Amino acid sequence: MSYSRTTTTDELTKKHFSLIDRNFQKAENALMQGSTYYSNQTDRTKDIGEIMVLSKIDGSKQIAEVSFISGSKNSYSDNFDDVYKQMVNFFKDERTFKSPKYNDVNYFNKDKVYYYVFKVKGTPTIVVSNYKLDEDYFGKK
Repeated sequence: MSYSRTTTTDELTKKHFSLIDRNFQKAENALMQGSTYYSNQTDRTKDIGEIMVLSKIDGSKQIAEVSFISGSKNSYSDNFDDVYKQMVNFFKDERTFKSPKYNDVNYFNKDKVYYYVFKVKGTPTIVVSNYKLDEDYFGKK
C-alpha cells in the first residue's frame, strides 16, 4: 500500500489489468471520485464478467477498491469466494460493523493496513486502505 501511481499501474499491468480512466467520475462512493480506474477486460461489454479496480492516491492516503462484477458469461462468485476464504484464513480476526451506506461490513487489519469486505447493490467489493476508513468511506461515526 505504499505505492506511487506509476508503481500501482506497473503492478496491475503485470497482472493483466489495463488503465481505463485516469479520472473516473462514476464511483459509487464519493471518496473514490476522480480515482484511477483499471479493469481486467479491455472489451467493455455487459456480457462479460470482470474485476474493476479503483485506485486513489492522495498524498500519504491510499485506497484501492476492487469490485467483482458478473456478466451473463462469467460469475464473480468463484473469484470472490476464493479471495474471501483466503482473507479469512490469513487474517483470522474478522470483525463486522454496521454502515449506514452498506449495511454489514466485514473488516480485517494487519500491519496498519485495513481490509473491508461488503456489497454495493449486490456486487461484492473489497477495499484496502493504509488508514481507517470507517467514517470517510462508510459513514460510521
